[in-house]
Amino acid sequence: MGTGNESKICAKKADAKDWLAEAAHLSVYFSYYGELLGEKTKRIFEDYVANDMSLSEIAREYGLSRQGVYDVVKRCGAKLYEYEECLHLAERFRAMEEQAELIRSEAAELAKELDGAPEGERAKKIAQSAEELVGSLQ
Repeated sequence: MGTGNESKICAKKADAKDWLAEAAHLSVYFSYYGELLGEKTKRIFEDYVANDMSLSEIAREYGLSRQGVYDVVKRCGAKLYEYEECLHLAERFRAMEEQAELIRSEAAELAKELDGAPEGERAKKIAQSAEELVGSLQ
């Protein structure tokens, strides 16, 4: 299944700003779905995206052609996008982080407003729990 994102995956030199944004997305998706990839594919993709190795460097290391490495990286990136389109794990996690931060912020504000009141202690506990939740998600 094509996602329309395949063509941007290997454009490191063409537009550095676009490449960095693309690499950030792929790194997040890789952290969620990397274990679903084959071991060699995973290592090649990680070398290209996370370790910033060139296609030529990877080709030499793995005994492949530059074009072969390009194809692996392109297919792998497309597969990661496909996994995210189907499962939405990264999107859901980002939404949970945002909600947890909102709860933390609101609870802290409530604790300030109720400072000195009996309910203030409960609000402080809720704010602290929310702070811990936000920290565990990061």
